[in-house]
Amino acid sequence: MADENRADGLRKSMEGMVDQLDKQAMRPLQKASFLCQAKCCDTAPSQAALQQCCGDCEQRVVVANQIINTSIREFQDRLQRCVQRCQDKAQEQLSATPSQKEVEKAQKLLSTCAADCAQEYEKQVPKLHKDITARLQQLK
Repeated sequence: MADENRADGLRKSMEGMVDQLDKQAMRPLQKASFLCQAKCCDTAPSQAALQQCCGDCEQRVVVANQIINTSIREFQDRLQRCVQRCQDKAQEQLSATPSQKEVEKAQKLLSTCAADCAQEYEKQVPKLHKDITARLQQLK
C-alpha cells in the first residue's frame, strides 16, 4: 500500500500541473483566440477570408497544445523507461523455474522500484512545469 501511495503522489502532481497550465496558460490563449475569431466575423470580406482569419487566430492555441502534449509525453516516456528497468531487474531475479517465494520477492522488488521511479519523477514535475511555462511564454 505504501508503494501505491508513493506512486499516487506523482499522479496528483501531474494533475495539478496540467490544471495550472490550463488555467494560467491555455484559457487565456483560448480566450484571445475566440476574441480574434469574433473580429474575423466582423471584418472578413469572404468565407475563404473568414476561414483563413479564424485559422490564424487559432494557431497559438494549437502550438501551445503541441508543446504541452509533447513535453508530457516525453516525461512519461522517461518514467516508463525507469519502470522498464525495474521490470528488467525483477525479471533478472527469477530462475528459469521460479518458486513462489522467488516470484513474490521479484514482485516486491518491482513494486518498490516502480514506486521509487514515481517518487523520483514527482520531484521533477516542478521543473517540467517551469520548462513548459517558459516555452509557452515564447508564444506571446
